[in-house]
Amino acid sequence: MNPQHSPEDLYSYFIEQVKDYAIFAMDTDGIITTWNQGVEQLKGYKEEEFVGEFYGMLFPDEYQQAGKPETELKSALEEGVYEVQDWRRRKNGSLFWANIKLTPIYADGKHIGFTKITGDRTEQKELQDKLAERQQSALEHKNTELQRINLDLDTFIYTASHDLRSPIMNIEGLMDILKKELEAANALNNTTEEIVQHVVDSVSRFKRTIADLTEISRMQKGLSESASSEVINIKEVYDEIMADLNQPAELKDCFIHTDLQVYQLKFSRKNFRSILYNLISNAIKFQSPDRDCLVTLSTRLEEPHVVLSIEDNGLGIDDRQQTQLFTMFKRFHDHVEGTGIGLYMVKRILENAGGRIEVESEENVGTTFKLYFPAAV
Repeated sequence: MNPQHSPEDLYSYFIEQVKDYAIFAMDTDGIITTWNQGVEQLKGYKEEEFVGEFYGMLFPDEYQQAGKPETELKSALEEGVYEVQDWRRRKNGSLFWANIKLTPIYADGKHIGFTKITGDRTEQKELQDKLAERQQSALEHKNTELQRINLDLDTFIYTASHDLRSPIMNIEGLMDILKKELEAANALNNTTEEIVQHVVDSVSRFKRTIADLTEISRMQKGLSESASSEVINIKEVYDEIMADLNQPAELKDCFIHTDLQVYQLKFSRKNFRSILYNLISNAIKFQSPDRDCLVTLSTRLEEPHVVLSIEDNGLGIDDRQQTQLFTMFKRFHDHVEGTGIGLYMVKRILENAGGRIEVESEENVGTTFKLYFPAAV
């Protein structure tokens, strides 16, 4: 070490001659007191243009107007250090993406100023932006491919359900003829009648599967067409459903209580009717035989959602079944007719519109569905 230069001198020379980082000190008010070559390299300021100025001149104009320089000083003082990656301005007005560290300085426990280190991260940001752009492009390509696959799947479902309908009806008709012929020939004994009935039952199940496929195809098509929203009256839709609802004859009447704090909703009327019909009809179908059927329908505003709740005191389901509740073709009770696609489509329709559905259920106690619709009107 040259004895003519103290460690303090060497440190000062080192800071001054660093070119890759702008390193400078400020007083407690943010007035710049020192300069290094990095300031000129990164920001374009010579020492006489820099020292004595408020450091806020290094911020974009909108940041200065918003008081961001003062906010950063306050944050550094309160937190002990302030670090961020953000835009900063050069002398010529151009912006660069900077890595910034602002630290308070203390002497004998007294705050005497700040040090600030700034590095240029523009190239890294450009690389990150390009990577993000490529990832977004890949994601869009993947989404397009998935849409094409879904369209192919919908076409297959429609074609399969349509093409299978005729032969299954022929089989049904032929089985009816066969049964009559066996009766006429006095050949319909217990064994042959059981076999015939097995075939008839299998045909019936096949017909229900075809009907399910047709319903899925129809509803998937409705989702892909992005049904237009309109301001609908919830009470009107409810009244229409109750007028049209055919309650199974073997079930008791249900008392339905309504508590509508929100009457209007911006949503596809067709889709909303499908959602509400599914939930009300389920509450009626899956009532408990051990008590009177009670259903409560309510709406309320919980920004940013309109929440529709349907609560019943029916059969309910256990925790394990709840995890599979919205799965296509999943059914938990077989004593009433059903396709097993209603709740699946309710969830799809709602999520496709930016909402969500939640369920709480206890076996032999009842079930509550909460549907969160976007509240925009």
